[in-house]
Amino acid sequence: MKIYNNMKYRAFICILILALLVQISGMAGPLAGNALLDSLVVEAVSGRYKDREDTNRVKLLYLISSKYRHTNADEGLKYGAMALALAKKLNWEKGIGEAYFTLGLNYNAKSDYEKAVEYWTIALKFYRSQGKKMGVFNVTNNIGTIKFQQGDYSGALENFFAALKIVEELGDVGRMSFLYNNLSGVYSALGDGRLSLEYSMKSLALAKASGKQEVIAQSFSIVGSQQRYVKQYDSAHYYFAQSLQIYEKLGNSEGKARTLLNIGLVYLSMKSYEKGLEHGMVSLEIYRAMGSEFGVAAASDLIGDLYLSAATDSNIHLKAIVEIAEPMRKNATTDTGMRALILLAADSYFNKAIPKYIELKSTDDLQRSYFSLSEVRKLMGDYKGALENYKLHTLMKDSVSSVTTNVKIASLGAKRELELKESRIKLLSQENKLKDLRAAKDKQTRRALVGGIGMVVVIAISLVMYYVRRQQSEKLIANEKINTLLKEQELQSVSSMLEVQEQERKRIAADLHDRLGSMLSTVKLYFNTVEEQIDNLKEQNKEQYHKATTLLDEACDEVRKISHNLVSGELVKFGLVSAINQLKGTIEDSGKLKMSVLAFGMEERLDSAMEISLYRIVQELMNNMLKHAKATEVTIQLNRVDHNLNIVVEDNGVGFDVEAALDKDGMGLRNMETRVKKMQGGITFDSGKGRGTTTIIDIPV
Repeated sequence: MKIYNNMKYRAFICILILALLVQISGMAGPLAGNALLDSLVVEAVSGRYKDREDTNRVKLLYLISSKYRHTNADEGLKYGAMALALAKKLNWEKGIGEAYFTLGLNYNAKSDYEKAVEYWTIALKFYRSQGKKMGVFNVTNNIGTIKFQQGDYSGALENFFAALKIVEELGDVGRMSFLYNNLSGVYSALGDGRLSLEYSMKSLALAKASGKQEVIAQSFSIVGSQQRYVKQYDSAHYYFAQSLQIYEKLGNSEGKARTLLNIGLVYLSMKSYEKGLEHGMVSLEIYRAMGSEFGVAAASDLIGDLYLSAATDSNIHLKAIVEIAEPMRKNATTDTGMRALILLAADSYFNKAIPKYIELKSTDDLQRSYFSLSEVRKLMGDYKGALENYKLHTLMKDSVSSVTTNVKIASLGAKRELELKESRIKLLSQENKLKDLRAAKDKQTRRALVGGIGMVVVIAISLVMYYVRRQQSEKLIANEKINTLLKEQELQSVSSMLEVQEQERKRIAADLHDRLGSMLSTVKLYFNTVEEQIDNLKEQNKEQYHKATTLLDEACDEVRKISHNLVSGELVKFGLVSAINQLKGTIEDSGKLKMSVLAFGMEERLDSAMEISLYRIVQELMNNMLKHAKATEVTIQLNRVDHNLNIVVEDNGVGFDVEAALDKDGMGLRNMETRVKKMQGGITFDSGKGRGTTTIIDIPV
């Protein structure tokens, strides 16, 4: 018996080591992963575990099944079924649950979402009965992802919030960030930009705190999607590029394909069709190699949209677009011929995407694809086909609207339930207070009866009533006084503000008149003297000329001092956002630049020194735009999440070469970098000739 136990222990250790190697193989590349998988299969089929019927063989089988989902889901299903059968034979509940979960992973890899949800739902029952919180988290999060892909946003939110509750209880920062990403995506799809931005910024802050590269990459992608949603395309491209760089280092093919797809969407919005097609084609090839049906559909859909938009854009070179697509290797010299070929390619890719969306029951994506295909057919002169596809688009759109309405109804129901709970709590609190008051009164009555001094009780009650009335009267008087004082203080504050503004104007006027004016008058006298005596007193004239020059220098110094003293009163009194809005008004009054200021989480004031430094940086950026950028629009975003402040300044100007500007001793850029470094932060300039400038500042607060 002892020998058997030792052998079982060694076998169990072997399984754990193999599992660890499989996890490590994810970082070693595809070839290493395949070699380890082959060794696991050998152990299960012809090695020491061939004829074993114990829990270790079950673990090995569902481990092989889980690994196969990345390369051959059908093989994964085979080994998962073997694991499930043996676990049921052994009546081992943990193994049964894990086998169902692994089978769900393989069906998900095959894009058979109905089967995946079915098996995961069974696994969920086992995980809950065993108290396995991480198992419950994995199932609810995965089901939420499928619901989101199918356009069932209500189901997605339900599962994501259930998963979030688990990781919050466990204090798992990395997975909390991941769930915030998922929630941001759902709210973005529902058109709630405020909640989407809130969750994406929370996710990015947690991701950076966790240090997990996979989570950081995912958070960058979500923030990029949010920036694309609000049409800040340069910012979106910046965040997606950061995400892509991490996924490439990690060797994460799915993340790389998804990010390339998102960058393609950004280029579509920017009407840069060639670059969009380049990224979309690479994404499509990766998804095909992975066997991802949804990924292939999404990439084909994007490529179809790029071709459709290119065909309807009169400002592009059609020949460059024609040469990209493989199905169009035909000779076409006229614009009409080339446009027809591009539309043919768009039609082809939409017809690749639509059947897969139908199979995956992705109604949201279907309605958009049907609409795009309807537009293609209309441009090709196939009006019957255009009408048929438009009808299908309308049918799918009504389905999506119904789901969205259900989500809103569910949200209103949840809000109503919360209000009812709050009302019950208040009612219960009042009942408890009444009980306490009654108990106190009964106790007082008993004491009075025991003491036998009824008169004292009467006097006491009279005094209490008098005291209560007096307190109520005094409270009313005090409230009236407070309201009066508040109104007086408000009026006084407004009056003081106006008085301070007027004093400031008078001080500047006095400074200019008394200090600068007198100096310039003296300079004028010196120059008059020089003019009258220029021929007679040459040496003396030189001395007077030098004095005049010195006074002019002093006058310039005084102007600089006065300018330096003009610290924004708005900044001192009301803070950074208010001061920037005042600056916005001043600049827009000039008619040269249109500004947008967006602030999130900026209700509390920052340190005064920090506010002044940040305001100076914004002033310098605005000065550069007015002087050099030739911009017509600029957007300033201020986002404060927890202890991080993110500022993004984006313009549509001519752009500049950042490295060249820094090499040429660009004092403005250097000064901004120095100010940010003093605040322990970082600043990034993303620009290029002809594509505007985006400045991103991150400051710990």
